[in-house]
Amino acid sequence: MRLKERLIEAFRLYFILVTLITILLMVIGLLFDSERRFGYEVFLSPLVYAAIGVIPALFFRSEKEVSMVRMLVRRIIQVLFIEAAVMVLVFTSSNIPSDRKEVVISIAAGIVVVFILSQFAEYIFELSQSKVLNESLEKYQQLNETR
Repeated sequence: MRLKERLIEAFRLYFILVTLITILLMVIGLLFDSERRFGYEVFLSPLVYAAIGVIPALFFRSEKEVSMVRMLVRRIIQVLFIEAAVMVLVFTSSNIPSDRKEVVISIAAGIVVVFILSQFAEYIFELSQSKVLNESLEKYQQLNETR
């Protein structure tokens, strides 16, 4: 995969993650800290968390086809990396109540849910791309058969 294609894929994943993380933060905030009010700096956090989520996608790439088991192992390593990076932020940030166990558990579970949903969104996008490509190939083959 060329660098341009990898960057396009990374940006697509980034914006999917920003959307899902924003929803996750809203749900967790409403459940555990609904009376708290934030300033405009709070809008930066989904952007930072999404950037953390894109990092493994850039490094855990292979130009070759991989087996299903190998792909699952890579995905598990990716989600563990993201969990670790976000948990470091959670425990070092003074704005996140990391002393409350239910908040930390909900963040950890939310990361897994966001990861799964982002993988599903990527799958749907790639499925639609493959359908378009297959239709183009069929048209090309039909055109060559008539010649």
